[in-house]
Amino acid sequence: MLNLNNKTAFIKREILVRIAKLQLEGKLESQVYKIPAEMAPKGSTPHRCCIYHDREILRMRTMARLGFSVEDADDEKPLNEFASEALERKSPTWPMLTVLDEACNACVRTHYMVTNACQGCLARPCMMNCGKKAIEIKNGRAHIDEEKCVNCGLCMQNCPYHAIIKIPVPCEEACPVGAISKNENGKERIDYDKCIFCGNCMRECPFGAMMDKSQLVDVLKHIMSGKKVVAMYAPAIAAQFRAAPGQLESALLKAGFSRVWEVAIGADICADKEAH
Repeated sequence: MLNLNNKTAFIKREILVRIAKLQLEGKLESQVYKIPAEMAPKGSTPHRCCIYHDREILRMRTMARLGFSVEDADDEKPLNEFASEALERKSPTWPMLTVLDEACNACVRTHYMVTNACQGCLARPCMMNCGKKAIEIKNGRAHIDEEKCVNCGLCMQNCPYHAIIKIPVPCEEACPVGAISKNENGKERIDYDKCIFCGNCMRECPFGAMMDKSQLVDVLKHIMSGKKVVAMYAPAIAAQFRAAPGQLESALLKAGFSRVWEVAIGADICADKEAH
């Protein structure tokens, strides 16, 4: 599992912070276009081939953070127009996830690889346990025939030197319902008819190609208009912040929410009613 303490998570979070600040200052429509250039300024070390590629990906991330699907978006449409539409829309759009094609690394399909740790031992348990005869010895080391291999993993399980490793496609492996696969260009896509929106792919992708369409703009819009907005948080929030539940509730109230409730309070009320 990819720990949340990583660069991708920080970048996603920073975009949210920048959008929130601009919206609270009333500058979202006029200044949102600056986010990509400010986060990837001239002279900075690029994460991809160049800062211009980085900026394009940041532009797509900003679109997702504004609540839009990236797949079918107009490449020439400026962020300012997306911001205007976000402020005017009545409700969030479906689906909740989107795939950033430019950010996707087009990882090679899941496969097993023999590393330099292979000793070419006499026992050769990798060969003996391979039901498809996909392993042979070349130059004193095991070699996997990709055409014959069915990715069962028995070779890896039986190697005493742990010389065989699994190279996964993180997002595909994380999906519990098999909703993620490659398109004709080798990029990942989500079958939304299968997807249960658990968010595993979004959490596990090291390139941050899977993103949720944030509803931050919608929430802030309602709070700023004076509407009563109730924040409902899951009990797991306690593990995400270094603060007591009471402190978190106070912070949410200061942020503008009318009330703060723990989602599990519904179960408590139900149990109380049933007891009577």
